[in-house]
Formats: sequence, structure tokens, C-alpha cells
Amino acid sequence: MPAPKGRTRHEHSSGGAVISFREGMPFVAMIATRGRTRWGLPKGAVAKGETSEAAALREVREETGLEASIVRPLDTIEYFFRAGDTLIRKRVDFYLMQHTGGTLTPQLSEVDDAQWVALGEAIERASFDSERKLLENALQEIDSIAKRASS
Repeated sequence: MPAPKGRTRHEHSSGGAVISFREGMPFVAMIATRGRTRWGLPKGAVAKGETSEAAALREVREETGLEASIVRPLDTIEYFFRAGDTLIRKRVDFYLMQHTGGTLTPQLSEVDDAQWVALGEAIERASFDSERKLLENALQEIDSIAKRASS
């Protein structure tokens, strides 16, 4: 198979599935982009010298106004896309996070909307299969967090 034309660039991002509980039910902070047509988890580029964890917490705070603590790493998603003649190889580290403060407020310079979405609906609403699977795989951990929060 011939090598792709152009060059390849590597990008590293980090993000989080921020969970909050209302009456024992888990809700996930989701963001909308592209005119509210694409829903997903908050994420963004890891800055030079920044850890993946610090970037995830910063991006969540910047895009949603929320403070959170990391419960554990969820998964790393890798995918490719083109930007002109450049092939982009993107790696995104996602973390399960628990909401610790702040009010959900979208940063409109970066996202179109931000909402608390019931976990089941969040799985359906996520625009990308990889993020749907990520949330599905986190269900058991989220259930155990809910049990600890209600006791």
C-alpha cells in the first residue's frame, strides 16, 4: 500500500467524562459544537510541559466552567483525519471525573452549548462511537461512585 501523500502530524489531547448525581442518578457534562450538531465530552490540546491529567482538568474547566477531580483514567482513543495535505494522528486521553464545584456554563468562544445529560441519554447523544463506548465501559465504575455518594 502506498504511503499517504503529504506529511503526518501528531496531536495529543485530553478530556473528561464529568459525573454529577441528582437524586442518585448519574448525569454527564456534555458539550456541543458545530452549531449544536455534534455532542461529546469536553477535551482539548495538552500544552507543552503539561501532564495529560492537568490538561483534562483545565479543558473541562475552560469549556464548561466545572471543577472536577479525576477518579481514574478511562481510555485513550486514537484516530486519523486530514487537514489539507496533512494527515493528523490524534490521541485523546479520557478520564472519569467527579464534579466538585462550579456551575455548568459553556465557554461560547469554544463550544456552542454545555448540558448535564442523564448517562443513558449521553451514551445515545454522543456523536462518536468511541465516546459512546467509553461511557458504556464506565457504567460499572459510575454505579459504584453513585453508591458511595448516596451512603
